Amino acid sequence: MKISFLLFNAYGIGGTIRSTMNLAGALAEAGHEVEIASVVRTREHPALKPAPGVRILPLVEARRGSAAFDPEYDPAASPSQLYLRADGPYAHSSTLTDRRIVEWLNRTDADVVVGTRPGINVLLAEYGPRHALRIGQEHLTHSMHKPAIQSAQDKAIAALDAFTTVSYADAECYRDALPGVDTEIRCIPNGVPVPDVAASTGRNKVVVAAGRLISVKNYALLIEAFGHVVAERPDWSLRLYGRGRLAGRLREQVMAAGLHHHVRLMGAVAPIEPEWSKGSIAAVSSNAESFGMTLVEAMHAGLPVVATDCPYGPGEIIDDGRDGYLVQPGDPKAFAAALLDLIEDDERRHAMAEAAKAKALTFTPRTAAERFLDLVAELGGPGTPVPASVPGRVRRPVRSVVRERVGTFARPVLRASLRSPVLAPAVRTLMPGRAKRLTRAPGFHPAARTRATPDGGIVVDITGVHTPQAALLLRRGDDTLRLPLRPEPESLRARIGRDHVLGEGEWTVYVERTDDGVRRRAHSLTVETAELVGRAPELIGDQVTSRIPRTTGTGHLAVRTWARPAHLEIGTVDTGGSALIVEGRIVGRPLGDDTVVVAARRGEDTAFESAEVVVSGDHVWFSVPYADFAERCRATGEGRELWDLHLVDGGARIPVGRIGGDVVERKGTDPVPPAFHEGAGGQQVRIGPYFTAANALAVTVREVTPPSQPGRDAVVNAQATEVRMSGVG
Repeated sequence: MKISFLLFNAYGIGGTIRSTMNLAGALAEAGHEVEIASVVRTREHPALKPAPGVRILPLVEARRGSAAFDPEYDPAASPSQLYLRADGPYAHSSTLTDRRIVEWLNRTDADVVVGTRPGINVLLAEYGPRHALRIGQEHLTHSMHKPAIQSAQDKAIAALDAFTTVSYADAECYRDALPGVDTEIRCIPNGVPVPDVAASTGRNKVVVAAGRLISVKNYALLIEAFGHVVAERPDWSLRLYGRGRLAGRLREQVMAAGLHHHVRLMGAVAPIEPEWSKGSIAAVSSNAESFGMTLVEAMHAGLPVVATDCPYGPGEIIDDGRDGYLVQPGDPKAFAAALLDLIEDDERRHAMAEAAKAKALTFTPRTAAERFLDLVAELGGPGTPVPASVPGRVRRPVRSVVRERVGTFARPVLRASLRSPVLAPAVRTLMPGRAKRLTRAPGFHPAARTRATPDGGIVVDITGVHTPQAALLLRRGDDTLRLPLRPEPESLRARIGRDHVLGEGEWTVYVERTDDGVRRRAHSLTVETAELVGRAPELIGDQVTSRIPRTTGTGHLAVRTWARPAHLEIGTVDTGGSALIVEGRIVGRPLGDDTVVVAARRGEDTAFESAEVVVSGDHVWFSVPYADFAERCRATGEGRELWDLHLVDGGARIPVGRIGGDVVERKGTDPVPPAFHEGAGGQQVRIGPYFTAANALAVTVREVTPPSQPGRDAVVNAQATEVRMSGVG
């Protein structure tokens, strides 16, 4: 059976895309031909990798920088005439997307066509192929939609063969709203795959939340609640993953509450599964959840979930008091109390974690696929199940079997033709795409699953090589570290140990076939760094060292390293009072009584010293008066000065920064509230500490126009806790 899904943008990230990918993968694994048509293509490859057997078909190339960009795609000049105006993607729809959607619906040979959002469902009802089953999906809820969307989609449902929701309560809402419609309306909860990463150990003192930064998620309540948690347990932190229009406002809330040491906005991360494993508790503060994929993802990772008992999903997933807690919406103190209950009781937290993992297994893609296929069978769809001796397989139409057989036969013939000096030019001319694929290094597409280990090592498992004669290479400039790849049951494995010397910088990871020297960068599938959370830099030999594996922006594996004779690892940075105050721990060497902090203007020889340094064992505090920055400030208007900070002890320069843990770039995740200081001439100077791209501490300085009334930053200074250096023993 051929099943086609129609997504507006299969190349983004989000709950609808994830759930579609999960269901499509499970259907393909069951032996069906599965296709996801994407109305627009916005990047080279989907952010969420489709499962084997799932074909992605873009209808419109929307990347303006791409050679394949279709100049007819201009939503502003030629807005859509067909797409539902009230639905979000209308802003990205045009007459070209209208035409391509209708053309695809007219020509598809799918047995089942599935719409994935209201605007798509309306078009599926109007233009969908009559030879196929047409099924609409609801990934939100009836009540979440604007009246215009409710009205249009309700009318469309009557023309569809079936309509599915992700919660039982919402299915009932649709039945109540459409009493005279005989379309089958059924709940099929989302399927969330069991992640191929280690579950949480429950040891990290971290609460994790993930989702789009939009108002319905109510992360403002979560941040307020976590302020109450910090008052009782300042050793715990909150990580918030996602992007959205409220990111700036939420960051301001964190700053104003003085929570910048405890609450971090981590940005959007894909895949998200390794990030759940870094926490010990999950938090969902939404005002409404259609299903709650993040709840199930967190449960798979072994995290009990504290969630608001909002419509509709959480109450259908969480067994209150067994695998999580349900809290009255809109009550930050009650939410904080539920978090603290789990924080204070390790035994209860671990018991709930085990119950959460068991509950998550009832929401898998295979279960969702079985329910979907049951629906198709009841509607009279094609594909008769074969005997139980071949579990999970169905008979397929002759066309797909023939296509598969011909493809299998054709590949070796084409490869032989490409080796022929007579036939190769013709094949490359007539079939350029297949010729290019077949002339690449056959069977050599290295992909890496990487994890940090408790002893400070890094294990890299490589697949896609199909030969045991290979090595792992780490390269930085002219430096190369070569490690043997040893056979494991399902991969080749290399280990980067503590004893391997890696200089400071970014090391790119390659896999090399040792028989012919062919080398490829390792594509990164997953990187697990839960063991690095809270881990301080270590003195290995004579170097203070930190190593963090990461996935680059191009999807490849790299290892970011820091290695230096001594280092001050920053704990807190406070901007209250009249001076910048930094607290941290020295690693690599003890500090003497003559230690000073130096601020150097970047790009110039200008520098000044501050002797305000207090040392107690390996614990260090230093301060730099704002007046020292203000009196040297020459930047006005849009200009700014950058000052880099470091310690000097006995003539030795000691870097200052935050290089430990699991975060490669802290500039975006660890912001510091700015301070304002009035200079000698009455000018207002803004002093903004920040972490550089290399995680070193620096300061921006510039003159600003004084606000007419105390602004947010003034409030931040008033609320920030001033660290008093007197009395430090």
